[in-house]
Amino acid sequence: MADKHPSIIAPLTGLKDFQQRTVNYVFQQFYGDKQQNRFLVADEVGLGKTMVARGIIAKAIEHLQDKVDRIDIIYICSNAAIAAQNIKRLNVSNETQFSHSTRLTLLPKQVRSLRKNRINFISLTPNTALDHTRSRGGHKEERAILYRILYDLPLAKGARRERLRMGMLNLLQATANRPGWCSAVDQLSVDDIDRELAKDFRRQVLDDTELYAQLKEGCECFADNDEDGETHDSELRYALIGKLRSKLASVCLSALEPDLVILDEFQRFKALLDGDDEAALLAKALFEQPDVRVLLLSATPYKMFTLDQESEEDNHYADFIRTLQFLYNDDSQIKDIQQYLLDHRTALHASENAAETKKALEHALLQVMCRTERVTMTQKLDAMTKEVSQPAMITPADLYHAAAVDGVAMEVQARDVLEYWKSMPYLFNFLKNYELRTRMDKALESPSDALRKLVKSAKPQLLTKAKLERYQPLDAANPRMRMLFEDTLDKGMWQLLWMPPSLPYMTPDGVYANKGNFTKTLVFSAWSAVPNAIATVCSYEAERRMIGAAPKILHSQFKKKVKPLLNFAKSSKDGRLSGMPVIAWMLPSPTLARHIDPLEIALQNTGEPLSVKAVRAIATAKCETLIETLGNGGPGTRADERWYWAALALLDAQTETPAWWQGEHYWYTGPSQNEPAENFQEHIDQFAGVANGSITLGPRPDDLAEVLCDFALASPGTCALRALSRIDTGLRIDSAEMLSAAAKIASGFRSLYNLAESISLLRGIGDDTYWRLTLRYGIDGNIQAILDEYVHTLLESMGLQHEPAGAQLAAIASRIQAVVSLRTTQLNIDEFKTNGGNYTWSDLYTRCRFALRYGQLRDDTDQAVAHAESVKDAFNSPFHPFVLASTSIGQEGLDFHTWCHAVMHWNLPSNPVDLEQREGRVHRYKGHAVRKNIAEYYGLSALHSLAESTDPWTQLFALAASQRKAGQSDLIPYWIFEEGTSRVERRVPILPYSKESIKFKRLKRELALYRIVFGQPRQEDLLFGLKHSGDESLTDMAQWLISLEPPKCDVP
Repeated sequence: MADKHPSIIAPLTGLKDFQQRTVNYVFQQFYGDKQQNRFLVADEVGLGKTMVARGIIAKAIEHLQDKVDRIDIIYICSNAAIAAQNIKRLNVSNETQFSHSTRLTLLPKQVRSLRKNRINFISLTPNTALDHTRSRGGHKEERAILYRILYDLPLAKGARRERLRMGMLNLLQATANRPGWCSAVDQLSVDDIDRELAKDFRRQVLDDTELYAQLKEGCECFADNDEDGETHDSELRYALIGKLRSKLASVCLSALEPDLVILDEFQRFKALLDGDDEAALLAKALFEQPDVRVLLLSATPYKMFTLDQESEEDNHYADFIRTLQFLYNDDSQIKDIQQYLLDHRTALHASENAAETKKALEHALLQVMCRTERVTMTQKLDAMTKEVSQPAMITPADLYHAAAVDGVAMEVQARDVLEYWKSMPYLFNFLKNYELRTRMDKALESPSDALRKLVKSAKPQLLTKAKLERYQPLDAANPRMRMLFEDTLDKGMWQLLWMPPSLPYMTPDGVYANKGNFTKTLVFSAWSAVPNAIATVCSYEAERRMIGAAPKILHSQFKKKVKPLLNFAKSSKDGRLSGMPVIAWMLPSPTLARHIDPLEIALQNTGEPLSVKAVRAIATAKCETLIETLGNGGPGTRADERWYWAALALLDAQTETPAWWQGEHYWYTGPSQNEPAENFQEHIDQFAGVANGSITLGPRPDDLAEVLCDFALASPGTCALRALSRIDTGLRIDSAEMLSAAAKIASGFRSLYNLAESISLLRGIGDDTYWRLTLRYGIDGNIQAILDEYVHTLLESMGLQHEPAGAQLAAIASRIQAVVSLRTTQLNIDEFKTNGGNYTWSDLYTRCRFALRYGQLRDDTDQAVAHAESVKDAFNSPFHPFVLASTSIGQEGLDFHTWCHAVMHWNLPSNPVDLEQREGRVHRYKGHAVRKNIAEYYGLSALHSLAESTDPWTQLFALAASQRKAGQSDLIPYWIFEEGTSRVERRVPILPYSKESIKFKRLKRELALYRIVFGQPRQEDLLFGLKHSGDESLTDMAQWLISLEPPKCDVP
């Protein structure tokens, strides 16, 4: 190995001041004079705990690398989605030797490389890695490892041994199909498995006489592989597999030598800290290894027991005390803290001066935890959050729906269905797997007359294929859904293919006019059926509006009938290539990118956005100048339309671009159905042919400069090239890496504009040739400004700042291309059919793109994780989906803030902490609200000193940071910037006279109480909480609110 010290300076330079302060303090607590082995970083939601963890990892490695031969870092988080998001951010060495395994029992294959590496990074998720009782059969690959290791056990002699081995093969097959199972076993060779570990595991199985006897019994039982064996002995099978897996896990654990264990969002697996089940014992073994340090990360480290005010309030802290017991690992300290807490509470209730008790409590807690908050940094102590409380109004149709549903529910004796009705429209279509539907299905097998009548009257309240087929307007049919419609579709959001930019370079026009205050919406619901209902109803209605009134097309035929228009087609008659303008539209033009930059035009003219008309006039004049160098073309009576695309080829003929045209085009995403692959190459060849003079052109069209101007301002290839060139890569604008990355992005835009709904939308706006319509749409929507802003956010959110230039460009281009061409998701809902007195349900397929569901419950397959990841990436982009609906699965640890600052609490959570967690998803680093405020406050006029073609956003943030008031931390401007009208919005659709309004008040009061112990509540929540003590004059909050801000310490 070239260098035994990995380079780790970079992770520390990227930290903001308050994060650096936390890193230094935690490091001092871990490795300083008074060594504390366990520590909790409880920074408020969204302040970058992952970045802090990264800094601590870096400093720990630096500290340990000369003291130990090998450093093992174990990262435990609650699910694969969070692991996927954070794993790259936590890799502090530039080496790829970080191993990544989500199951302990797969370690036997990796132990050998672990022993060789200087640094190992092992990622585990508790329910698959530690708890072997929950997913009983485990993973096929795990069972193959078990089989390979246990194959050498001395089960018996001779033929009987072979019989028992066959039994073991059958036993461990579990739910896998035979060919898949056999290939998993065959692919795994004994040499893949660490020999020491295998020996150790076999010895432990042999020493456990009860388990060994049970294993032999199981092998005997399954040796005949008769079909009945499956049902007959499945209990024995799974009990055995579970025991073997957990034994293997504990053997694997001893192969690790952890130096630092990080538990991310640890409130999700509290039971690991002090439980007595198997998973907790495994975890305990991990935490109590010699010299290990345990870092807990959680914004909400203890749960509140929501009790009536009169009862003993101490229960609020029972969970907090359990956390402290784990951190201190010393009971005597805990008694002191309980006393401090009690004293502080007493002083608080008596409104006495609590300075002394506060100080003692802070000092004790700071030994094992620290917390940074954003509330103290905001002028109104509101954490830059505002409540948008709109009453969700009920219409008569909603009441008919309620009556119909209630009638059926009473008849089939289902429980109170009011909550269902409050939560979703078209109830029966979405309630698959719910009690009401199960009972209804059973009753409909032999329905009573009353039920038949009720079902008949409920029919109008259902979605049917006939309604959707003819694109009938769909009523929101539910007060909450109506409110969501009002916030999104009714404001014209369906007309947009991307969000309006925060910093437009020209005044948005066309469908983008007056839509600057939009943001995406993140919806949280308690019911699993709600996200499907939101995705279906909103997406259908958006598609219907895009198609326009009185469509002559059926819903099921839409995709087939509306054909893509941006093709590389070839005429079957004369072999003419008809897609040449599309090639010019896609291929980035360095000449146009350099000479005509909408940002530059805006900055040279007053620094305020000009109108589209004014910018086009300036750009057209620049194009006239460029065209003058090209000559007028050959003789002829009619203008030669080939000039529209050929001019771009001629302009770029003098750059390095022609060599790239003729090279390999890895970025090309391949042909669509009606487009053979060779067509693309022929188009490129003809484009290059013009540049090298082998094709002669006729007279030049009069409007050539105007068409070129539109290409310059909105062709996806050229705009992507400009956006990428704003990153400081040191590469020339016409280098192959730049051009390929820009072309890849443009190929994504070709997919976007070829979608049937995009074609219908644009055709409804104008009647020019389609490629020209896309350019006009791009100008109206500031495509350049949106790409600049998106690229700026991606560089950091993808953790690419320290990557080499080529890798940065390739990663950004792949992400944008994938997001822009995100496929429509299909959701099937249940259609209720009546046929000659019989009732059936059949699948009704709908398409979702405008609104999507995030994550499936209980689906941890690789495919599901990948799909959830692509949906998250798309929501974190300016493109569709504009609404994301999730259950609590999306509530913790994930980032959704880049283009969204509105959270809609469809159902209120039962726990106040969840309110905080949900809103924390969108209240994060450089979030949408922060960028909009910075753009609103500073605007283009602040950028007059911008160096040519550099990133305007880097400059705006630097400017805002330089104008911070003394004593303010880096929370401003990166997390909080209040000089503007955007805020993180808490939208709560409360039905009039419903019990939610009381519940919401209670939640806010409890949230305030929760945070009194743990830092600062939002002021209005707090005053609310203290009203019952009759004293609202507690203006000097600082005297009794606990602050756990990490003390400044000298960097060792």
